[in-house]
Amino acid sequence: MAAVENKDAPGTVQLIDENGELHVKHSSAAHDIVLVPLPSDDPEDPLNWTRKRKLLHTSCVVMYTVMMVFPSSAVYSVTTPIAKATKLTVSDLVSGTGAMFLFYGWGCIVWQAFALQWGKRPAYLISMAGSIIIMGLAPLCTTNGPYLANKILQGFFGAPVESLCEISMTDIWFAHERPLYLAIYGLSLAFSGKFAPVFAAFINSGQGWKWTLWWCAIGMGISFVYCFFLMEETNYDRHISTSTLTVDSSTEAVGEQEKTTGDEKTTPTTADPATEEMGQITYPRKTYWQKLSVVDKKRPNRVLDIMWAPFKFFRFPVVVWAGFMYGTNGLVWPGILNATASPLYTGTYHFNSSDVGFAYFGAVVGMVIGSLWVAFAGPKLVLRLARRNKGVAEPEHILWLFLASLVCVPFAMLLWGLGAAYHVHWFGLVFAQCVLAISSTLCLSTAIQYATSTYRDLGGELITTIILIRNTLSFAINYGITPWINAQGRRDTFITVAAIALVCNGTMFIFIKYGKKMRERSAPLYWKYVEQARAKGLGH
Repeated sequence: MAAVENKDAPGTVQLIDENGELHVKHSSAAHDIVLVPLPSDDPEDPLNWTRKRKLLHTSCVVMYTVMMVFPSSAVYSVTTPIAKATKLTVSDLVSGTGAMFLFYGWGCIVWQAFALQWGKRPAYLISMAGSIIIMGLAPLCTTNGPYLANKILQGFFGAPVESLCEISMTDIWFAHERPLYLAIYGLSLAFSGKFAPVFAAFINSGQGWKWTLWWCAIGMGISFVYCFFLMEETNYDRHISTSTLTVDSSTEAVGEQEKTTGDEKTTPTTADPATEEMGQITYPRKTYWQKLSVVDKKRPNRVLDIMWAPFKFFRFPVVVWAGFMYGTNGLVWPGILNATASPLYTGTYHFNSSDVGFAYFGAVVGMVIGSLWVAFAGPKLVLRLARRNKGVAEPEHILWLFLASLVCVPFAMLLWGLGAAYHVHWFGLVFAQCVLAISSTLCLSTAIQYATSTYRDLGGELITTIILIRNTLSFAINYGITPWINAQGRRDTFITVAAIALVCNGTMFIFIKYGKKMRERSAPLYWKYVEQARAKGLGH
């Protein structure tokens, strides 16, 4: 019996091989866990890297993420000092943040195409180099026009942090490992987003608001050096056709699979006649200096195909919903809170900038709790539900983690809005930030895991679709939150938000129950896209 994926329901895989009947590679840590996706025999295949090499690459992704996200949220706690020192209003600052997040999303279309055509490593390095210049000039933009232009450029050059990082993680870790390492990425993303306002508040107190931006540029410079010498390229054209095999494949299919995996990957450099006669292939190994190359191997030009690909996934309900959940829980609800945090703390509670920074520690604590929830509960949940399902893992299994969001978001929004309206002790608002951060942290890895485990052969393209949805939602809320609060009042606005959030997160039950049927209906179109992508050398 062969693995791996049920062709009629993309994403349904035989993850647990209880009786050892599957003729595929298994995890060395737990011998009944099937390695999904199936790696080749090439040691330079990122899936075959040593654990040390994978962890080093993961550290580069984390370093890039932290330093790139810091500037995007550093201004949250110093909007009032910036508004007082410049010709910018708080509304200008909030709108600029919205424009930045819009280009964080739409910039992914360009960067994803660049990365898959010419390499992820050069995309990361160019992104950091451009961002260093942009943040160095940011304090000079003291009127709305230059400030808005600076934020748009910041969003564009920072866009790889939104899409490439998730793909870099899925390039090197197997399906049963991904919840943990996507959670680590999510932790780094959330940590930098939640801790940046704390950092900015202290820097503002000691050196002034301009240095909150200059220190971000310095941090990205450090990240550039670290990644230049340690980050490797993870693009790899894998041609294993396991996705076309169903869980019920016959022994004949196993033979075909073994033939396929026997002659794939890179062309051997040399092989003596005796080796060739035995059907073995010698794969080239990279030297350290080859790993530092900023030019990936030549490929047929496919940039326009890659740039168009994300729009195709708007026809897939699973991908659209994953983007919606990531957008609302990751940016919309926190964006509403962050837009009111600095004015509320400084106005109602008379905090100075350092006090506002301390208040954001609540979000840092919530971020840690949310990350632990995903990192420990996620992998165990996937494996346990797969074992209960006769070894078959369904993408919907991971969605039970959204139970935390179903409870946390409405509670946090009510506590924040009503607490501010009735002047509860300031700790109530800090606690609301903590609770909301639990949800905003877990949504990343959960939504991404759901979508990529469903349509893994085109994961690079669908990530961009998710980010487009997520960041367009963020732009909309940053653009509209101030007029909304002015029209409805802070208390009633947050009551409305709590009700909307409850309904939005409640949609998880619809996808837990009907998600597989949606995947089955999308299967013909998905496999059509996969074959088209492979014909153009775009398969993952």
